[in-house]
Formats: sequence, C-alpha cells, structure tokens
Amino acid sequence: MRNKIIYFLSGIVLATGAISANAQSSVASVPQGMINFSLIHNTTTYLSLPLTKNSSYTGSVAEVTTNTISVDDVPGPFTTNLSSAAAPYFIRFLSGNETGRVLLITGNTVSTLTLDTTDNGTGEAVALTTTSFDVEAGDTFEIFPGDTLASVFGAGTPQHPLRLTGGSNVIASDTVTFYTSVTTPQVTYFFNTSADYWEQYGTTANANNTIIYPFSSLSITRRTAHPDMNLVLGGRVTPVSVLTKVIGRGTVYDSTHYPIDVTLSQLQFGANWTMGTDVLSADTISVWNAALGQFDTYYEEPDTTWRKYPDAVTDQSNFTITAGNITTIAKRAAVSGASSFIKSTLPYSLN
Repeated sequence: MRNKIIYFLSGIVLATGAISANAQSSVASVPQGMINFSLIHNTTTYLSLPLTKNSSYTGSVAEVTTNTISVDDVPGPFTTNLSSAAAPYFIRFLSGNETGRVLLITGNTVSTLTLDTTDNGTGEAVALTTTSFDVEAGDTFEIFPGDTLASVFGAGTPQHPLRLTGGSNVIASDTVTFYTSVTTPQVTYFFNTSADYWEQYGTTANANNTIIYPFSSLSITRRTAHPDMNLVLGGRVTPVSVLTKVIGRGTVYDSTHYPIDVTLSQLQFGANWTMGTDVLSADTISVWNAALGQFDTYYEEPDTTWRKYPDAVTDQSNFTITAGNITTIAKRAAVSGASSFIKSTLPYSLN
C-alpha cells in the first residue's frame, strides 16, 4: 500500500507549497520539505538530493523532434535564457510514455526547448521520438530551476556563504564528490579559499557553475579539524513515478529519487527489470551501508520477493532504503531506446 506523503519520516519536515504555473495551466499542490544530513568530522557521508525546486512553468507539448519540444502558448512563454550554466533549468515529463524523465535544458527560443537526451551522459542519447517511448502532443511537463555547486554549497560571499569548510588546498578542505557510473571517473570538488571559488581537484578553473543534476549520487568528506555539522536541504517532493536510465551490461549510481524511506517491495521496477534466481542472472540494486562502509547487493526473484547476496533464502522484501541514501543499479542485458529506462512506482499519494 502506498503511504500518504503527509507521513514523511527520516528527518524530513514538510510544508504545503503550490506549484507555480503559467496562466494556461494549473496542477495540484505538491508538498515541500527539508531533509537533514549529519556530516561527521573525519567521515565521508554518501547521500543523494531527493528534493527539487518549485516548478516555474507547467504546460503541454505541441510538437516534438528528436531532442526538442515546443509549446503553442501565445505569446511564447520562454522569454529568458533557460540554459545558463550559472542558472540551469530542467524539465520533468508529468504524463505520457516518458513520465518521470528529467532532462537538462541546453537551449531555448520563446516556444521551443532543446534537451540533453543523454541524461547526464548516461550511455547513448535516447531520442524523444524513440519507438514505444516517444513524447507525444498533449503530454504534460514542468520546468524547474536546477542547482550548481555554488547554489547548494555556497559561494563564499555574504549573500551566499559557504555551507562547508574550504581551504587553500584539497587536503585542508571539505570535498564534494559526484558519481555517475562505474565506468566514469568520480569527480571531486573543494572550495579554494585562496581563489574564492570552487575548483575541481586537479584543475584551477572556477567550478562554481558546475551543474548538479537532480537526484545525483554524491559524497561529502568532512575533514578531521572541522566540527560535526548538519546540512539541511529543502525543496519539493517528486510528484510522479521515476524513470532511471541504466547502462546495458554496466552499473550506474542512482538513488530512489523519493524523500521518504522506501522498501524494496515498493520499488516495482516494471517490465524492463530482469528478475532471476541468483545474482548473476538478475538485475541488481546495491544500497550503501554506512555502518559497514560498503554496498549491499539485492536482486528480485521471479516470485517478486527479494534476496540479499549471498543469502539466497531470506526474504528481504521489507528491507528499507532510507531517504537520501545512494544506490547503484546493474543491468545484465544490453539495452537501448525504451529498454534503457527502469520505472519505479510512486510510493506515496499526493491526494
């Protein structure tokens, strides 16, 4: 049974908030909240960002190409630059074949949006016109502002103070590391107090405008000399079921995308998820175990119960993935197009 969203647990505090929409479109209010992460000195904390900013536009698709969607609003509503690195924007499809897919806006005119269909560089691009996965006229979507290193963790200014501790080099600084797939190198950043901006480790360029994709998997290392602290992040809950892009015969870093604790049985990954009688024949989800400092791997049996490798007997269907934790997903088979996406059922009701 799905939980009502008003029963948020795991350190999340909710507030009522309405989605901002244009005059032609309106949708039900979606709850907002805050999630708290404890950052302990001399410790690396692995986490995800399950909340996003409020919608700034909601509408429906009028036309679609391989990587663009257009609306027929008059006048055209997209009158500002929606693809600035300093202020990125994303869309999320709210209905249709691609419900739950979140894509970065890379360009726009007053009525057309150009989208990054690589999904943050995860595998090959999957066109919006893909067979059995195509966006169609009438599908609804929303636009919401994205985040950067500076917008989430501060820019070292009075208006945007640092939320972590910087230093003159990476050893003296707290660090933020992002993960996408096991075949893609992790990328680490720190705030260089000598340069007064964020830097990617190994470079000297200003990285303040590095885009943080929604629901990213990341880690924060708090140095020994820096006191324990709480990192509180706010935003809006995921309003529709989630699409996660995977890599065939590979592993991607991910999260549930949901700001509540979710059991394995609630995930309900759908037709593109392969069940099996052992860890070698099934797709797997691995969940970060902070107590042991490792990922624990789970797979789904053909009878829809779950097992934790290497225990092939004990039912783990009620194992809970805590809100804000990170996961990895390993896809055993080659995938392309529509099969590159795994759908997770929304585990709560917004009504």
